[in-house]
Amino acid sequence: MRTRNVITCLVPARCSGACELKTLQSISAEHGPLKLTLLEMPVFACAKAHKVPVHGDFMLWLIHEIRAREARISAGKEEGMIFKKHLCGDCSKELSSKPERRQAYPYELKYEELAPFKIQIEMPLYKCGGCGKEQLRSTKDLHAHVPMAIVGINDGAGFPHSG
Repeated sequence: MRTRNVITCLVPARCSGACELKTLQSISAEHGPLKLTLLEMPVFACAKAHKVPVHGDFMLWLIHEIRAREARISAGKEEGMIFKKHLCGDCSKELSSKPERRQAYPYELKYEELAPFKIQIEMPLYKCGGCGKEQLRSTKDLHAHVPMAIVGINDGAGFPHSG
C-alpha cells in the first residue's frame, strides 16, 4: 500500500483540515527496563497539530521491526518457572543480579517509500560472573515490554486512541 503526502485530518471530531507528511524529531517512551526513542519518525500532521501515524498498520509494523532486531542484541537466557535465573548466552554462568549500565542500540528503519528514520532500543546490561560478557538478561525480557513502550510512543506523539 502506498502512502500519500497529503490526507484529510483523521481526527474528524476535532478538525477536518488537511494533514501533511511531517517528522517528529524525537519521541521516547519507557516500559519496565526498556526505553524506546524514535528520531525523525514520519507522521501526518495538520495545522492544528493533530497527528496520526502514516498508515493504519504503521505501529504494528514498528513492533514487528523492533522484535526482528532483538536477535541482534547479545542476551542471556532465562531458566525456571517460578524462581527465575538468568544465565549467560555464551558460557551459561549466572548473570549478576544488578545491571552494570544501560546501553542504547541504534537502528535505521524505512517504511515503504518514506524517508528512513531512526530508533534506539535502550536496556540495562548484566555482567556474566563467568566470562565477564555484558548482555541483556534475556531477549524475552525485551520482547515483553515492546508493545507497552509503543503505547507510550503513541501517547507521546499525541495520536488519537481508537475504540
